Amino acid sequence: MLERQKSNQERINYLVEEIKRHRYLYYNEQPEISDVKYDTFEDELHKLDPENPILFKIGVDSSELFTKREHIIPMTSQDKVTNPQEFLKWARKRNFKTFLIQFKLDGISIELQYEDGIFQYALTRGDGKIGDDVSANVINMKGFIPKLKTKFTGATRAEILLFHDVFERKYNDKQNCRNAASGLVRRKDGIGSGDLNLVFYDAFSIGDDVTFQSEIQKLKWLKEEGFPTIPTKTVHSPQEVINIREDVMTNRRDTLEFDIDGLVIKGKAIDLEDMKRAKPMKQIAFKFQAEEIETTLLDVEWSISGQNYTPIAIVDPVRLMGTTVSRASLANPNLIGDLKLKIGSEVFISKRGDIIPKIERVIKTPSDAKEIPIPTICEECKTKLINEGTRLYCPNEACPKRAYHRLVKWINKLNVKHFSEKLMLKPLFDSGKVKTIADLYKLEVAHLTQFEGVKETSAKKALDNLLAVKNVPLARFIGGFDIENIGEDLTQRVVDAGFDTLGKIKDASIFQLSQVDGFAEITAQQLHEGVEKLYPQMKEVLNSNKITIEEVKKTGGKFEGMTFCFTGKLEAMKRAEAEQLVRDHGGQAKSGVVANLSYLVTNSDEPTAKYVKAQGQGTKIITEEEFLKMIE
Repeated sequence: MLERQKSNQERINYLVEEIKRHRYLYYNEQPEISDVKYDTFEDELHKLDPENPILFKIGVDSSELFTKREHIIPMTSQDKVTNPQEFLKWARKRNFKTFLIQFKLDGISIELQYEDGIFQYALTRGDGKIGDDVSANVINMKGFIPKLKTKFTGATRAEILLFHDVFERKYNDKQNCRNAASGLVRRKDGIGSGDLNLVFYDAFSIGDDVTFQSEIQKLKWLKEEGFPTIPTKTVHSPQEVINIREDVMTNRRDTLEFDIDGLVIKGKAIDLEDMKRAKPMKQIAFKFQAEEIETTLLDVEWSISGQNYTPIAIVDPVRLMGTTVSRASLANPNLIGDLKLKIGSEVFISKRGDIIPKIERVIKTPSDAKEIPIPTICEECKTKLINEGTRLYCPNEACPKRAYHRLVKWINKLNVKHFSEKLMLKPLFDSGKVKTIADLYKLEVAHLTQFEGVKETSAKKALDNLLAVKNVPLARFIGGFDIENIGEDLTQRVVDAGFDTLGKIKDASIFQLSQVDGFAEITAQQLHEGVEKLYPQMKEVLNSNKITIEEVKKTGGKFEGMTFCFTGKLEAMKRAEAEQLVRDHGGQAKSGVVANLSYLVTNSDEPTAKYVKAQGQGTKIITEEEFLKMIE
């Protein structure tokens, strides 16, 4: 028992020192760790020692270069929650009838003091009671108002932000927008302060001319005075708050011109006593899930897909965007060298909208870290691998791995249901019964039922589904043969350019193909050589008379000259089917919102990146139902 208590106390002491150190770095220098990593320190200390004094203090931003002045508004920090369950627990205790929702701005807190409507001082957070006077820089910032319309005496609170466009143009040598803004605020020469923006969200009156009865009235007064204010939404239930957070986190965050890392939730009523706490109880920061976090590289595995060998990082498990992550993509051998990555390196991994996390950068590499071995021989056919830096692959066209991957691609491309890869396709390949796509069309039920776990009904269903696909578009047919870097979308461009039969594509020269939109010489060569090598297999599939290539419909339909982009979930059909309908009627289907796009088709009015871009350039936005009516 004594040993456990001693161990706990040592851990508590360590956490307290780390929290102190990282708070200082965050407010005064360059942070060494992410906000998420810092939060794990506070969370762990809260579990081990919930009454520890450090948890009830705020970080101090201070410089000996500036005059110290006292705040009018207590510059406290906010308590936080990071998941809906924690938020619901907080909301139940508050029992608010109305919730105010605001962006949690990721910038530098500042207080602007006024007397009789005339600006006096601008103070940084400092220790919450006394801050640095940085007035000389603040008066140059966008959103600063030297004289108010009213005789207001008191203070306003704002966040100093560096917008993304200015950061990318002038300050992207810094770690992020917040760090760049922090440096500019404290420059004695004032250089760069004009690049910063003030966004206001609070006010406190100590005079008689202006009084506030509610948080909503504060915001209204700020707007009437001309202050740039934080967007605010009012809802009436905790679930609405959760839904809005999810929408902002997944759809709107990337469209903003400044950084946010969560939402601030509060009630309508003003509680002056609560605001004096180090962490007020009646408002909370509902933070987003982590997009980036530190971890350690433990090993590298090489995933083999067809002919390609792709490095996969095995990392010390961490929580990232609501899931436990233990693997991350490394893309290719070049990335390993570019990052100077080794086994044992501490790294940042991210999951910015991606399903598979990826390693972004190395934080540091210990002296005893080990080099990452890169395979040189194909584990299947023993051919020497070719390492092009951006790609490591087996050049052997007859490699079994490559042949099997082509079968899997065909089944998936034709969307053949119930043809189990594990129970059917792999055993068929390993037994030698199926080596090419054409072999699939020679199968009988008895060939499948010989394998363990495959019943006659399952075998019949799988073959019926395979044979139910009687004709396919030319682009999908070629895409199903798994030619390197040549998918259905890219092949469709060749078809649209007039190479509308298999024979025309086979006979086309590399130069002719390279003239197609979206193609260059290398891509054209890959398509040309791929079709030429696989042409005998393609003809064998067609000669089975069990599947044919759809005749390409000539243009001149009602969509001639129009372009369509589909986004989000469709109800009546799959996206590929909708795109084929466009082509069948003479139009072109685009994967993104390109210039001069005719229509964006979506069943949602959520402001996604595609939606916002389409609105901005004047593209007409229609629903799936409206699209189908156009065809009728």
